[in-house]
Amino acid sequence: MATRTELLRQHRELSIAIRASEDWQASYKDDPKTFKALLAGEADLEASAGAYLRDLAQRSLGYVDWSRLPQPVAADAGPVLNNSDPVWKQEETLLASAILDIVTELVATGAIAGENLYGISIDFTTLDEAILIAARTQVAQLVSNVTATSRDLIRESIRQSIARGEDVNLAKARLLDVINNHNPVRAELIAHTESVNAYQRGLKNFGKVTGAVSKTWDGLAGACKLCSPLVGKTIPIDDLFEGGYDHPSRHPRCRCGLIYNYS
Repeated sequence: MATRTELLRQHRELSIAIRASEDWQASYKDDPKTFKALLAGEADLEASAGAYLRDLAQRSLGYVDWSRLPQPVAADAGPVLNNSDPVWKQEETLLASAILDIVTELVATGAIAGENLYGISIDFTTLDEAILIAARTQVAQLVSNVTATSRDLIRESIRQSIARGEDVNLAKARLLDVINNHNPVRAELIAHTESVNAYQRGLKNFGKVTGAVSKTWDGLAGACKLCSPLVGKTIPIDDLFEGGYDHPSRHPRCRCGLIYNYS
């Protein structure tokens, strides 16, 4: 029987193979080395986010004042710990610790891809200040959103239990089911979306350092209805595309890219 470590390794390899076969905007695949690193980072991000979310499911039981069930109380005065309670800041810290190194590697991968694609060597590493700042900024935004979603899931589960008149045991079982059933999808979406975001942050850092003046949204033929209006649009490097986007991803699982222009 395969060990858990072996199963995780096999899952990682399968994830990388599946993602490699998907449709990506051409620039991602034009540099095979950084494309491979992007796929590996995406798989690692999914695994780390998934492990964090699995642990959160058990911790979430401690974030509810079960003595207040089944009282039908308002959400802002209910049995779930409020946004300001220290446990949520701790959750943000735990998630940031789990993913920061991976996101930093992905940002650096995007910058290195720029070097290879445009033939301009800057020798970016994960220790460059711009890379570190970009990674920390992205992680801070991500963990805040993930924690808010976790609170919402917990609150909605408790509302459902109260509405059904469930006792504490049933309410706890429902909460675990709700969190655990959402976790695989959440981990996958985090990985697919944030890996591209991190790569593109790194690529923009490259563009800024090397003097690019504008950027062009580049997408696949038959791009989705969200991205198709942007494909081919060129704007100054620090402007935002329609919808307020600095770069892909435009939506979960977006595989669009950017072309940086120097004159």
